[in-house]
Amino acid sequence: FAGTLPYEYKIVIAGNHELTFDKEFMADLIKQDYYRFPSVSKLKPEDFDNVQSLLTNSIYLQDSEVTVKGFRIYGAPWTPWFNGWGFNLPRGQSLLDKWNLIPEGIDILMTHGPPLGFRDWVPKELQRVGCVELLNTVQRRVRPKLHVFGGIHEGYGIMTDGYTTYINASTCTVSFQPTNLPIIFDLPNPQGS
Repeated sequence: FAGTLPYEYKIVIAGNHELTFDKEFMADLIKQDYYRFPSVSKLKPEDFDNVQSLLTNSIYLQDSEVTVKGFRIYGAPWTPWFNGWGFNLPRGQSLLDKWNLIPEGIDILMTHGPPLGFRDWVPKELQRVGCVELLNTVQRRVRPKLHVFGGIHEGYGIMTDGYTTYINASTCTVSFQPTNLPIIFDLPNPQGS
């Protein structure tokens, strides 16, 4: 789908529902009885061995970066554990290890889930579900101009801390209806470009 969009560059990250992109998750899942994901029982390992190759005419990031038009963009799919979906890790050191891979000097950070306190409120649970390790990474070390995410559908919208702009660009509503409008933003050209 991403490859058919009429834009020069399409940058994609996976999230908790892209189960086949999470190789460790799939390796564990095929050893189980599939009671949570019965449709997976129809897949063979070769069906999802190189699933990223299906993303044509787009750039897939997983704990990696790309420079586009002078902007350094980093993408990571990880979120705090939530009901055992793909790319879930325990809060604390496991997630911090992933966030420590993000290099300094990134202009745009793309993660699936939000940092703690920014567009992460889940009214049904009466709690914030963002990642505190991600918040500290963003605010204390990486300091991107823009942090884009979308894993918490209820948090759709924009916030800032005065330096970084946080965009929860979730396409879907809390009831999984894909009706949230795209969020368009402008960034000044990077220095030297």
